[in-house]
Amino acid sequence: MSIKGRLTSKTEGLFLASKVDGTTTTPAAPTAALRTGPGQMLMVNSLMKESNEKVSLLEARLLEFEGILPVRLIDTDKIAASKWANRISDSFTSADFLALKEEITQAGGNVQPIKVRPLVGVADRYEIVFGHRRHRACLEAGLPVLCLIEAVSDQELFKEMDRENRDRLDLSPWEQGRMYRHALSEGLFGSLGELAKEVGIDKGNLSKALRLAALPDDVVNAFPSPLDLQFRWAKLLNDVMQNRPDDVLARAKDLAESKPHKHSSKEVLDILVGSPAKAISEQPVVVGGKSLATICIDGDKVAVQFSKGSLSPEKTKQLHSLVKEFLQKK
Repeated sequence: MSIKGRLTSKTEGLFLASKVDGTTTTPAAPTAALRTGPGQMLMVNSLMKESNEKVSLLEARLLEFEGILPVRLIDTDKIAASKWANRISDSFTSADFLALKEEITQAGGNVQPIKVRPLVGVADRYEIVFGHRRHRACLEAGLPVLCLIEAVSDQELFKEMDRENRDRLDLSPWEQGRMYRHALSEGLFGSLGELAKEVGIDKGNLSKALRLAALPDDVVNAFPSPLDLQFRWAKLLNDVMQNRPDDVLARAKDLAESKPHKHSSKEVLDILVGSPAKAISEQPVVVGGKSLATICIDGDKVAVQFSKGSLSPEKTKQLHSLVKEFLQKK
């Protein structure tokens, strides 16, 4: 076969046009037919060049999306909370959460995606990396949740969840402490120092959070909400628990049993670390049907208050002598 024949055979089909429905037709012969081998070679080179340019353009466009995670809407019932999360029910009844839920409901979904990872060995099921409150808001509103999807390790999940929570300032010190304690007890990090380094938290704040998480349940329950516990209270509560644990626990139980009480969290702290206020006993002194004085007993202190006009200067002197004589007696 001649060179022209071989080229014609190899380029057969290059001139097939595509219809919209995907079928092909043979176009009319070009006005200037390629009658020579060199002409057909030029056509092949031209088509190859055009194809290479298109491939290069597509590759360049794909590079723009390199590293971008897939985003999709997922039914909330297909997503489970992370095993490292330590949010309590109070987190989903606060004013902040209710405002977030209203915002998501009005928008028809969460504008800021949460992040999930596929559950290993379970098809079409996911675990939250971060975004538990947004997921809960969508769940209660009956809306699918917008998600970023990436397979990450337990350690990476923990670090991303902690970083997101601290950046948004929506996880309390006590909840952080519980989360860190869980990670250490499960061996996710080898030591407190490694944990502090990996999650990028000050080692001092990490220690305070762990101290708060280590408080007895009775002490935590004495506060209006565990979410009120502050980093700066950790050492104070820890010291008093070391020195006077029985006193603190007794006061804490009294406060917990009287809930809902009217004490603020700061007032509860003062009661736990100091001497609790004792009931003041008042005993009136009645003379001739009139209360002329009151004996007040406040703990170990006893005071006598006289009604206005009941003591003359002379009686005041007599009272001084009587009290002195009384105290001198054994």
